[in-house]
Amino acid sequence: MRLRLFILLILIPIQMFASDSTRLESDFFRSIRANQVDSYITFGQGFGNLEPMIFEGLVAPYFLLRTRNDARWGVTLSPAIMIRMQAEESFPVYSPSYLPNITLYHQLSEKNGEVKYLFVTLWHHSNGQFDSFYNEDGSLNTKSGDFATNMIELGAFFNKPIISFSNTKEYFRTSVEYHLDYGRSEELQGIYSFVRWHNSFRIYKFPLPKSTLKRMGYQPSPRVQTKVETTWMFGNLSNANFFDLKERFNLSLTIAYRPRVLNDVSFFANFYSGKDYYNMQFTNRLNVFRLGIQAYAIR
Repeated sequence: MRLRLFILLILIPIQMFASDSTRLESDFFRSIRANQVDSYITFGQGFGNLEPMIFEGLVAPYFLLRTRNDARWGVTLSPAIMIRMQAEESFPVYSPSYLPNITLYHQLSEKNGEVKYLFVTLWHHSNGQFDSFYNEDGSLNTKSGDFATNMIELGAFFNKPIISFSNTKEYFRTSVEYHLDYGRSEELQGIYSFVRWHNSFRIYKFPLPKSTLKRMGYQPSPRVQTKVETTWMFGNLSNANFFDLKERFNLSLTIAYRPRVLNDVSFFANFYSGKDYYNMQFTNRLNVFRLGIQAYAIR
C-alpha cells in the first residue's frame, strides 16, 4: 500500500505538467532548436498588397544530428519548401520556392544556461523552372521563369536574460549571407542582393517559473513567442541609393500564442515590410499583416 501511494505521488505531478514540458536536454541543443525556422500556414493573403491567395505555407522540418547529448557540435538538415496557392481557378501554385539547407553548429561557451555558438549554413534557393527569366515585353516571368541561387550564411547565436525575474527566455541571432557565383541565374546580377545582413531577436514567455519544473527534471514549454527580424541588403539593386530603406531594409514582427489545449501548433500574427522573398517575386515591395498557424518548434 505504501509503495502504491509513493508511486502515485511521483506520477501525479508529472502527469500535470507533461503537456507543457519536456525532458531536460543540454542548453546548447535547446538553443539550436530556437534557431530553426518555424513551419507555418497563413489564412489567405492577409491585409496588404499581396495578391489574393488561399494560403502561403512553409514546410521546414529539420533533422538534428548529434553524437551525444553533451556534444559541442551539431548539424541540422532541412528540405524546406514554400508555396503560395493562388485564389484563382483550379487554385494554382506557381513555381514553389525550394530551400534545402544544411547547418553546422559549434558551441563556444555555456554558463548558467547562457549559450553562445557559431553556425554556418549552406542554402539553395530555386523554383524548379526552366523557362526564360523575362517575358517578351521585358517584365519578369514570375510564373515560370528560371530562378536559382546558392548562398552561404555565417552567424552567431546566443541567449542573454534581459530581466532575470521576468520568466522569459531571450535569443539573439546575427549573420551575414553571401550568394555564391555558382549555379545561380545570370539575370540576377544588378537587380538582386548577393550580400545580406540578418538580425533576429526572440522572446519566449513561460507560464510558470522555469526553475520549478527544472527541479523535477523537466523544462517548461513557452506559451507566447515574440520575434523581431531585420535584414539589410547590400550591393547594386537597380542603382538604388545605399540608404534607400524601401529597397534595402526588411522588417518582420511575429507574435505567436500556443493555447493550453494544443501541444504542437500555435496561432500567430505577423507584420512584414520588405522585399518579396518568394523566388521570382523578389522585386515586389510587400507591406502585409497576416494571421495563421505555425509549428511549435521549442520543446
